[in-house]
Amino acid sequence: MTLAVTMHRIDIQLWGAWIMKERLRVIRSFLRNSTLLRLSTVAILALSLSGFVAQNADAASTPSGSLVFTGALNGTLVLGPHSVCKATKHGVTLSSFTTTLSSQNNPTWSVSVYVIKLGTYQKFRAPADSFVLNTRDGDLWVATQGSMTVIAKSGTVNLTLDDHEGLTAGTVRVTGTWICPT
Repeated sequence: MTLAVTMHRIDIQLWGAWIMKERLRVIRSFLRNSTLLRLSTVAILALSLSGFVAQNADAASTPSGSLVFTGALNGTLVLGPHSVCKATKHGVTLSSFTTTLSSQNNPTWSVSVYVIKLGTYQKFRAPADSFVLNTRDGDLWVATQGSMTVIAKSGTVNLTLDDHEGLTAGTVRVTGTWICPT
């Protein structure tokens, strides 16, 4: 074998080794970029999900629902982000509504629901098993007939309220639902 042939073979081997080295570099680069791509995809998904969870957590921490009143009082009391919605196993207190009812004297309303145990009620006797619409001046309308269901942190009503105390007068119908934060 001549020196030229030997040098040519060495060049081919070196060329082959260089090609293999380049292939390995490209593969490593691809794998590194793939890993970065996978990691960045995971990071983007994690950030997206955390935003989704935070958004749903905000939604879950906001009271919702509304109560529609007709008769002696008219209007809709709507629960919003700053409303109070305190639920217990013996009822719920709703206040700081985003809207008000028709009345010149009482722009601030609250609702108190009292129950012996969670469930559906069709007979009402104060102070237990009752639905009470209150004003800050102490005027009260109380449930006398209809249906009220209280389940953990939510409820539905379809009731007739009669004037009870204060300067109240007349009968009021109320329908609606509420959901307190979890």
